[in-house]
Amino acid sequence: MRLGIIGPEDLVAKSVEISNKYKSIDVVEIPYENESDTISKVREWENEVDSFLFTGFLPYYHATTNNVTSKQLFYYPILGSALYTVLLKIKMDNNINISNISIDTLNKSEIEEVFKEIDIPYEGLCVNDRELDDYSRDQYIDFHLKLYKSGRTEAAVTSINSVYLALIKKGIPAFKITPTSFAMNETFKLIESARETYVAQNNQIILIIIDIKDYSLNTTKPSSLDMREKKLSLHQELLNYSRIYKASVFSSADENEFIVLITKGIFQEYTNSYENIPMIHEIKEKFSMSINMGIGMGVSALEAEENARAALSLSKGESEFGAYVINQDKVVYGPIGADGRMEYILKSNDETLIGWMNKTGISIANISLIQNLISKLQTDCITPSDIQKGLNITLRSANRIMNKLVMAGAAEDIGIEQPVGRGRPRHVYKIDFSKDKLL
Repeated sequence: MRLGIIGPEDLVAKSVEISNKYKSIDVVEIPYENESDTISKVREWENEVDSFLFTGFLPYYHATTNNVTSKQLFYYPILGSALYTVLLKIKMDNNINISNISIDTLNKSEIEEVFKEIDIPYEGLCVNDRELDDYSRDQYIDFHLKLYKSGRTEAAVTSINSVYLALIKKGIPAFKITPTSFAMNETFKLIESARETYVAQNNQIILIIIDIKDYSLNTTKPSSLDMREKKLSLHQELLNYSRIYKASVFSSADENEFIVLITKGIFQEYTNSYENIPMIHEIKEKFSMSINMGIGMGVSALEAEENARAALSLSKGESEFGAYVINQDKVVYGPIGADGRMEYILKSNDETLIGWMNKTGISIANISLIQNLISKLQTDCITPSDIQKGLNITLRSANRIMNKLVMAGAAEDIGIEQPVGRGRPRHVYKIDFSKDKLL
């Protein structure tokens, strides 16, 4: 596993030293001077590492909230023991009254708990309770600076490296909270465990069923001999794919089917995480034939085949050729490669989702589809026409679903929309599947 470590130079160096104990982890040093460099550093190294480790919560928070990578992310937590170390240094090495200091990043109740344990008064403490989603480096610096200059505090404590450096530059006694060696070692253990899980998941076998939908895309009906020759050609083409992608190909008992076994990691890479399956288009272009494809995953071979069969059934229901994936959690992805690709679930233990299913009489799959549709449209205000297109059903069925949602209280008629050009005005509904609306 190649791990990119992002943080200030001192903590990155210490991380590298600790990483030497973990032979399965190969680290890449990615130091920065300022936390604002986090996003650019992640983008720069995105294709060079398998995961990222941030030496603090703030850069981790920046990376996750900005969705800059799909890689697995880790960070060192700041535990109470880290604050003990700083307080001891302030008191013993600098003879500063630790009851008169300013602290940022840490939760106020957490700080007070530490002071209670060491039986030190904390009423004079000044804690910056500004949330990280509203983080401002200038605000953090000004917070400590004003308190120190006014005489209310004797020192500043921060976990933000750039804030620490700025305060030191301004002549303020500043101290940086850093993760303890214990916390860093525990994080590396977590990363090693996550790596083992990742390897196991990547080695999971995926079962793909390929069904010949149409032997010829031309108007001419193929003869039996033509069909046999095309099937043999397709088989040979699949064998070629299997050599490249380390898969196995079998002829099914059904004369129009082939079964492919491939590992999840290789298939995800080939399909760009199920965004597109080049094979489908290449077969169309090369042999002038179309295929249906069902892709199944499971904790057993039987479950994988059952999910592949269900996915194949969805593929056959498409007017255009396409592929569907159903994983072991019964999450459906598809049609793969289509602009209108959806993601929904066939079963769920979510009490709210089950509650809406029971109250509306609409299947979990369709409720999940509507939730996915709202997410894709980036609005909770939709029309029956949106449901018609999103669920690939008739307008009549879409109106029936909307009526059920209205009756159950999950949808509210909020106005009318006039389509561009000709057409009758359409009612617009606000959808809300929250738990509060269910009660």
